[in-house]
Amino acid sequence: MARVGPLIWFWSLTILPFTAILTFISTLIVCIQIPNNAPKDEKFPQISQLGTGQAYPYFVTGFVILSIQLLVILLGRIQYLFQTQYIIHRGIISVVHGIGLFSIVFLLLMAIASIDDNPSIHLTGAYGLFGLISLYCFLHTMIVFYLFIHRSDVPQHTNIIWPIWFLFCSILLIAFFIVWLLTAKGIPEYIVAATPFLYFLGLAPQFWTQARRKKLDPVLFERLSF
Repeated sequence: MARVGPLIWFWSLTILPFTAILTFISTLIVCIQIPNNAPKDEKFPQISQLGTGQAYPYFVTGFVILSIQLLVILLGRIQYLFQTQYIIHRGIISVVHGIGLFSIVFLLLMAIASIDDNPSIHLTGAYGLFGLISLYCFLHTMIVFYLFIHRSDVPQHTNIIWPIWFLFCSILLIAFFIVWLLTAKGIPEYIVAATPFLYFLGLAPQFWTQARRKKLDPVLFERLSF
């Protein structure tokens, strides 16, 4: 039974990018349906305004669940890169993903501190989250392209589709983050908030390939190690 645990870990990594985006969308839908303090005449109110009034506990619950999923995804990505390549130092991998992990702190700050009760703390969380996750996506994309360029040494990183996907999402994220900062409009914020989850969908195929290769054998725990 103990040897089943690692397999659960690997297959969980495969589905988490999909459950994360579903959690994000579901949280917003639920908060829209429940009475909140968002202006009634706005078709696309600020996400922050959806987490007010009676919708506040649902907003917090959804984003706490989301933060746990992101934590596991990022840890799984660190593990994957540790195990499938040797040309980029583990310290660099750790620092880049540390930025992504640190963004989760700002995600929780944004979710727990209501825009109505603690606007300064909430906005610090929002700007910190989007700023750090944008930086993480950009740096991670650079890593992915570097591995693709040296694909003869890292056979698990030979598919050009995913570097292009990560680059597209990174450009989209950074561009609309800037637009949101300049305009404070709802639509750019929704795009900025959703794009990281589209970005993480690009991790699923490699997680899936990794899970398929794992078998129930005595050395499975060794393969699970970082």
